[in-house]
Amino acid sequence: MGGDLWRVDGVKLFMDGTVDNGTAWLERPDCHGESTHAFRPDPAAFTRVVAELHRAGVPTATHAIGDAAVRHVLEAVALAGGGKDRGVRHRVEHIETVPDDTLRRFAELGVVASMQPTHCCDFTRADHTDNWSRRLGEERAARAWRCRDLWDSGATVVLGSDWPIAPYPPLQVMAGARHRRPTRDLTQPPHGPEQALTALESLRAMTVNAAYAAGEEDRAGRLAVGHHADLTVFAESPLTTTATDLPDLPVLLTVLDGRPTHRAATL
Repeated sequence: MGGDLWRVDGVKLFMDGTVDNGTAWLERPDCHGESTHAFRPDPAAFTRVVAELHRAGVPTATHAIGDAAVRHVLEAVALAGGGKDRGVRHRVEHIETVPDDTLRRFAELGVVASMQPTHCCDFTRADHTDNWSRRLGEERAARAWRCRDLWDSGATVVLGSDWPIAPYPPLQVMAGARHRRPTRDLTQPPHGPEQALTALESLRAMTVNAAYAAGEEDRAGRLAVGHHADLTVFAESPLTTTATDLPDLPVLLTVLDGRPTHRAATL
């Protein structure tokens, strides 16, 4: 992930670093006494930038991992007028741990929750013996990647990979949202199984919700007249394929803007 990207269609901002190296912004220090500060020396400057961009109609995507960072981004959007105002869609990237009182704010403000369940699958463990969980302690490690709680609270949940930090294959990301197990050993217990999404929810989070987050819901994310002809044909339905088998589901055909870009030899 690079620095802030200033683009016509959106701006990417950073609020903090990562839990694992002690640079996330937490409301209480981690078990090493770290993760107590924002990435920006002056968080108030971030709030002013979000307000200016919101008034200009520019959506933002902010890297926020710690609970303090996520809360600050949501409050910045609230002060700017709320994400539902004027159709400006702001989103928070990662949201690795958040307390209960933060969940409802996403739906209230129309802020998209963009999450990467493969981080939970591959970098943490159900018994909390991993570095991420040990740094946070049991209370915060128990509220890891709250995909289910955010979805049920009414937030628009979007799934992604955070490639090249984590593997990019969409089927693997969708599978991780469902099984929440280590990709390298699916026999291991899931981390927070109560936070899993259903097959249909994970598909929506990867397609229609992603299109909505990008302001492309009238042109992408579904098969409909007037939309881009972007589609994938699988050997079996991703809705009935088990989560553990989903990453290996054969792709028979891919079409981008109406043009085939991949066709299996069996077709």
